[in-house]
Amino acid sequence: MTSELAPPTAERLALPMATGLALILLWWAPDALPMNLQLLLLAVLVVVFGLPHGALDPWLAERAGLAGDARKVVAFNLAYLAVAALVVLVWVWLPVLSLAVFLAISAVHFSGDWKSDLDPFPRLVAGLLLLLMPIGFQTNQVAVLFEHLSGEGGAALAQALALPAWVLVAIMMTLTGVALRRQRWWAGLEFASLLALAYVAQPLVYFALYFCALHSLRHLAGLFRQARPADQARLWRMTIVYSVATVFLAGVLWVLWSQMPADTLILRLVFIGLAAVTVPHMLLMARVKAMGLQ
Repeated sequence: MTSELAPPTAERLALPMATGLALILLWWAPDALPMNLQLLLLAVLVVVFGLPHGALDPWLAERAGLAGDARKVVAFNLAYLAVAALVVLVWVWLPVLSLAVFLAISAVHFSGDWKSDLDPFPRLVAGLLLLLMPIGFQTNQVAVLFEHLSGEGGAALAQALALPAWVLVAIMMTLTGVALRRQRWWAGLEFASLLALAYVAQPLVYFALYFCALHSLRHLAGLFRQARPADQARLWRMTIVYSVATVFLAGVLWVLWSQMPADTLILRLVFIGLAAVTVPHMLLMARVKAMGLQ
């Protein structure tokens, strides 16, 4: 693994900068983000910055030979929707198990954010810590959020996954040290930023900033760099069209769950919705990786 000597790309600066601004805001006005504003911030950021990172899955499917003509495009989209719908149905049927599985696959998926920086095992540790840090540092808050998503069993899951703060800090500092020893300076800064953000910020703020300022941005930037200049405009159109379509489909769940309290409704739309698109997205990414396209 070579030393990271080149200046950072814009997406590597996004999380440290967002973390710095968030910490200043929380220090200056710790009560500036009540729960209703956190939910609004989360929903807006996920729609504007989060959804586009999966909206280019049809383009990846084309590259993998899964959507080369009109028939294949229709078949791919129907299969994608079927898997997403199945995830929602299973969550309704087995909410606690679905939440636990979603956390596990998210840890694996998020670990890919540092595939150019670390070996597989420390990457997996990073993916796990991403989720375990807010649970350990803000256990009661996360338990409330998990209860909205999966009932009382969700709250119990949060308590079961809550590691002592000193353990989380020690592991993350070790991981930061590993990155710095490999001269992956920006990865080390990202790990330090996530540690500070998880410790200080509310869990929803933490997740929104990580998901939008690091994970989604990095994935999108990587895809646009792979595309030919002639394809750039098409990718932007695809990003907008599929993001809008996803919001429309979320509207169906909004109608079905309209009797729920507003907090529960928004949290379920965001996180169960993310779970629904994460599973087919990961299946596609596995196919793309197996073909050597990523």
